[in-house]
Amino acid sequence: MNDQGVVAGYGDVANGLSHAIRWNRDGRIVDLGTLPGGTYSYAYGINDRGDIVGYANTAGGDNRAVRWAADGSITDLGGLPGHASSYAYGINDKRDVVGSVPIRSKIYHAAKWQTGGTVSDIGTDSPLPATSAVAINNHGVVAGYTYEVSPGHYVEAVTWAAAGTTAVVLPALGGADLRSSANGINDRGEIVGYSQSGSGAPTNYPFHATLWRPGASAPTDLGTLPGGDSSVANGVNAAGVVVGASATSTPDEGDAVLWRQGKNGWRVVPLPQLGGGNSSEATAVSDGGDVVGEASTAAGQSVAVRWKK
Repeated sequence: MNDQGVVAGYGDVANGLSHAIRWNRDGRIVDLGTLPGGTYSYAYGINDRGDIVGYANTAGGDNRAVRWAADGSITDLGGLPGHASSYAYGINDKRDVVGSVPIRSKIYHAAKWQTGGTVSDIGTDSPLPATSAVAINNHGVVAGYTYEVSPGHYVEAVTWAAAGTTAVVLPALGGADLRSSANGINDRGEIVGYSQSGSGAPTNYPFHATLWRPGASAPTDLGTLPGGDSSVANGVNAAGVVVGASATSTPDEGDAVLWRQGKNGWRVVPLPQLGGGNSSEATAVSDGGDVVGEASTAAGQSVAVRWKK
C-alpha cells in the first residue's frame, strides 16, 4: 500500500488462476492483467507514484519481473543475461526495483533493476548460496534474505547498502547462526522481519517479530500477543509503526497486529477480525497509519482487507 491509499496484490479470476490487482482508495478494483499471451500475474510492491511490481508468465511459459505504471500499462523488466526468468518484489519512489533471478536449479540470486532498466546481480557475495531481495527504500538500501535449500532450509536476514553487492547478515534474536528473514524496510533504514528467539531447534524457540535498527547493538524482539508463542513483522512505516501477525492463546488462531513504541517499550495491538473469522495477517502500513493484509471469513475464505486508522 502506498501513501495515497492504493493497494497492490492479487486474486483469483474466473479460470482459477491469479491476476495482479490494484485497489484504489475508494475501493474500486482493477485487474492489471498479464503479459501478452500469458495467463497469470502477481503484484507484491507499490510506490507513491502508483508503480506496481511483481511477476507474470510469458506466452512461452517463463516467469518475468514486471512493472505496471499508474495507468495500468505493463512492462517486462527482463532478467540477467542467460537467465530467462525473474521476479520483482519491491520498488521505491525512484522506480528502482528489487527481486530475484533463478541462476540454476534451486539457486536464486537477488537482483536490482535501476530506473533506466539496467539489471544487476547483487546476490553473488553472500554467506549462503542463494539470496532474494524483497524491499528497497528511497536511499537505495535493500532488505532480504540468504538461504540454502538443504540441510534444514537454513535462512538468514540480510541487507545490502545502497549500490552495494555484499549481503550483510543481520543477527538473530537468539544469537549468531540462527534462522531469520527480513520482510520490509523504511527510509530510516529500519528493517523488520522475524528471527529465532533462542538457540536450539526452531520448534523449541519459536520465531518472533524482529526489528533491526541502523547502529543498534542488537535486534529488538517485538514480542507476541498474550499467550502467543510466535509472531512475524511484515512492514514498517516512516514513523516506525510495525505490522504483522501474532499467535494467540487460542490454538490455530492468529491475529493481525501492529506494534507501537511508547515510553514503556513496545506495545502489541491486535487488529479486528472479520465477523466469524479466526485468522488474519497485516502485510503493509502506510505513513498515514492505514493497514492492509488478509483475513479469513466465517466460511474460511481468505480475503484482502484494509484496517483504517
